[in-house]
Amino acid sequence: MAETAVSQTGAMSGDRVKRTLVVVDSDGSHLYYTSMMLQRLEYNIHSSKTAEDALEIVDAAPPALVLTEISLSGMDGLELLRKVKRNPRTNAIPVIVLTSSRDPLVKEACLAEGCKAYLQKPVDPDVLYAAIQKATESVPRKYIRLNTCLNVIVGDDPAESPVMGDYITALSENGMYISTAKPRPVGLQVPIAILLKTAKIKVEGMVLYSFKQGEGPLRTPGMGVKFVRIKDEDQALIRSFIKQEITKGILTAGQIGGAAL
Repeated sequence: MAETAVSQTGAMSGDRVKRTLVVVDSDGSHLYYTSMMLQRLEYNIHSSKTAEDALEIVDAAPPALVLTEISLSGMDGLELLRKVKRNPRTNAIPVIVLTSSRDPLVKEACLAEGCKAYLQKPVDPDVLYAAIQKATESVPRKYIRLNTCLNVIVGDDPAESPVMGDYITALSENGMYISTAKPRPVGLQVPIAILLKTAKIKVEGMVLYSFKQGEGPLRTPGMGVKFVRIKDEDQALIRSFIKQEITKGILTAGQIGGAAL
């Protein structure tokens, strides 16, 4: 399971440190889009339009990761990568390139200098998230974990209305955290109906951990559930829902320099 979070989602597998990233892009629209998306993925963001400013930030307060475009005003992203990786004080900081460049020689040079991943725009949120997780976490999450609030029916569903008070506070393609007054025991498999905004999805879930009132990070009752049976099309619906929520209200593809993001 994976997006996000030090708040509600911390209860799903233990709190994680909220990482600080430096995002570098001379295109203001792209910089805004990427920074906002990563903030919604629960990262702290320092944004910069130039490599020179980014190096000052890195020197003053080393981040968990640097994410840079290649084409920048002044010093380019490749030179920024070299300076970070060849400085003994900063060479442990992972660098990911996110660029519009299609030049294979640039990609080869970046990989030779030690960048952790070379991604091309447009990039889906889950691809970027997985690359950042892999570069910054000893146990990386594969899937975005979305802080949300969705009604859910736990147990057999005789078509009755959802029980008020049972709701999902964190959702990924692989599972969820359910806030419920009646958490089930660990190891129990149970049918669950997830009520997305436009669809009702039925899955089979297994309880991974369970908290009674006063237990767990949130001190409130709930349980972490892993999907053990879910249709491919339903998993795709969850993936689409998460992507829409992560990018909702941010500039659309047509507004960002004509590039689809």
